[in-house]
Amino acid sequence: MQVDGLENAAHHKMAIIQHGLASNMEHGAVQTAKKAFLDNGYVVIAFDSRYSLGEGNNDVEKVRLSTFVADLETVANWAKTQSFYSEPFALAGHSLGGASVIEFSAKYPAQVDILIPITPVISGNLWEKSCMINMADFCNQWQKNKTYQNTDPQNHKTAIIPYDVVTDSKNYNAYAIASQIKAKTLLIAAENDIVINPSDVQKLAKATPDGEYSVVKSSGHNFENQQNKNNLYQIITSFIE
Repeated sequence: MQVDGLENAAHHKMAIIQHGLASNMEHGAVQTAKKAFLDNGYVVIAFDSRYSLGEGNNDVEKVRLSTFVADLETVANWAKTQSFYSEPFALAGHSLGGASVIEFSAKYPAQVDILIPITPVISGNLWEKSCMINMADFCNQWQKNKTYQNTDPQNHKTAIIPYDVVTDSKNYNAYAIASQIKAKTLLIAAENDIVINPSDVQKLAKATPDGEYSVVKSSGHNFENQQNKNNLYQIITSFIE
């Protein structure tokens, strides 16, 4: 877990950021969001989910959206015991972490005042549809074999990623719970995303009561280069400052 910006505690602003599938808190989208919040006076918590390519790298085959949400709840409850805790707080999440922060915000609307899902999973069905359209060979093999082997490009850890994480996510539909979200919300898409369709993200922004939509131009799902990260930083900063 990373807790940064303790010097900002007197501002009574806190943010929690969650990474995506087959990732960890060092992911570029997480660190970019963290910097944006820190530069705007927040105490920021970033953490590795249990079943991830993070510090633990434990039983990644058990990963599900439900475990991501449970991990986020655990971190939020831990934060309540800390002297820097402030509520309502901000949430940001990338990809599967984006779905997790959406679910949390719908479940606990009074606790969240700013919500920033970044290229979030909208539903398991839409995730699968996008995958089959844009990466048909890979996705058909993943579905057939039930798993694929993933190596994190940063820490070089390897894990088995189950197709069940997609299947399980079919029980979740962000459109169905969007009306329960009370936070000021920014939905961020990536223009060249082949994992999450930007138009699905835009549709969710329209369905969210206080929702806005922005897109990072010339970027893929993971904000691969520094220009992508710079653009993401500017979009988040403009929203929260």
